[in-house]
Amino acid sequence: MKASNLILFLLIPIISFSQNFKLNGEFSGQNTDELVLRYIDIDGKHISDTLEIENNKFQASGNLEGVQKVLLTGNIQSGGMEDPNLGYFFIEPGNIEVQVEEDNFKEIKIVGSNSQKEFEKVKSKTKPIRLKLDSVSNNKSANSNDLLIAGNEKIQKIELNYAIENPESSLSPYFLNFYQRSIPIDSVQNIFSSFSANNKQSLDGKKIHSFLKKMIVKVDDAAPDFNVVDISGNKLSLDSFKGKYLLIDFWADWCKPCIAKFPEVKLLINEYSDKGLEVLFVSFDETEDDWKKGVKKYDLNNWDHTFVGFNNIDSKESIGYQFDIKPIPAYILIDPNGKIIGRFASASKEGKTFIDLKEKLETLLN
Repeated sequence: MKASNLILFLLIPIISFSQNFKLNGEFSGQNTDELVLRYIDIDGKHISDTLEIENNKFQASGNLEGVQKVLLTGNIQSGGMEDPNLGYFFIEPGNIEVQVEEDNFKEIKIVGSNSQKEFEKVKSKTKPIRLKLDSVSNNKSANSNDLLIAGNEKIQKIELNYAIENPESSLSPYFLNFYQRSIPIDSVQNIFSSFSANNKQSLDGKKIHSFLKKMIVKVDDAAPDFNVVDISGNKLSLDSFKGKYLLIDFWADWCKPCIAKFPEVKLLINEYSDKGLEVLFVSFDETEDDWKKGVKKYDLNNWDHTFVGFNNIDSKESIGYQFDIKPIPAYILIDPNGKIIGRFASASKEGKTFIDLKEKLETLLN
């Protein structure tokens, strides 16, 4: 069993009691020799454990920082979160039994995890919405993007309401931490203040507390003076775009809403590029190879790109951290003098959407 550090966007621990876990698993499938379990250990390190499959059985054990959401992967096909050989579940100290089937990791079965059982109850309320979103994604229409946004807003409402109504639940800090950048900061403060003492001191609770204390760059603030390297190895900074309007598009190949907006982003660029608009695409893909393949696949080669990646999302030096971006898609608009004049989609705390971005550009540049 091999272990290495890995920082993943979705591996968010929930409470800070450190105890041992032991996992016994059954695997069904002919084309998978090993699995990878990713979790956060007692020292706060992000661990990737390789689990050998022998006679359709596998095992794992270690020390956990309390209840947390973990990722289990097999033979990854697409690299996206929708990959059929990628699944996640909530684990806690104690003995856990797992049943997983090749190409069907989303239907993983867990016994012995009370937090997973609780999560499945919440998930049952959002499942009909998620099925509709899958249908919308697979059957594109003129209003697909609006339907995707509306569906995700319904899911957010259900999960945040659960956190509000269950301040003692170990899942509540997870839900609030996941959505804290998508709602007004006063709402984050109010929900957090209702949590139990244990939840406030949990690792997710500490993340929320840090978020509330952090000085977030807002509309009308000077943009951070970022320094990045583009896809050709050239250096870019805020000064590189001085005198131009700059749209920063934060995306990843695994982010369906991000990809769905690319046609509209291209239309904006084509309409306003000769009027002083430039764009910088910032990738949150897991690897540089995924990033570069995505740039080519979505025909984005004509514009500036830089890579952040999963491993550096929380790095204070990353452009994503500097603009407080998480989750995505997210858009930042900067004026020719380097001032932030708009935060949109997941970058907005006031519910500003992509439509608001289009209207802002029309007002500025037409």
